[in-house]
Amino acid sequence: MASSNLTPTLSAAQCRAARALLDWPADELASRARVPGTWLEAFEQGAEPGGDDDPGETARLRRTLEAAGVEFLDSGLASAGGGPGLRVRAPADYIPAEQLNSANDG
Repeated sequence: MASSNLTPTLSAAQCRAARALLDWPADELASRARVPGTWLEAFEQGAEPGGDDDPGETARLRRTLEAAGVEFLDSGLASAGGGPGLRVRAPADYIPAEQLNSANDG
């Protein structure tokens, strides 16, 4: 069995959308995921970045985005259209406006 079947995928569109939801410029994601900026740019444009000396780039991108709160909905998972998508989890320290009060002032 190929290891690529065991690794969740990340599409160029999901990567661009996740960055937009987090309001991260490309250089921030590249730095956090430890991938070359030129590689990320090519990946997000849908090109197969050449000379893949490190096949773990997309896995690092996905792990980095997941650590920042992005949840990926792979094709076939519960979503309105049934296709791949994503959403952002609320940060652990997030308090909805209707629950704000003096008891949880930081």
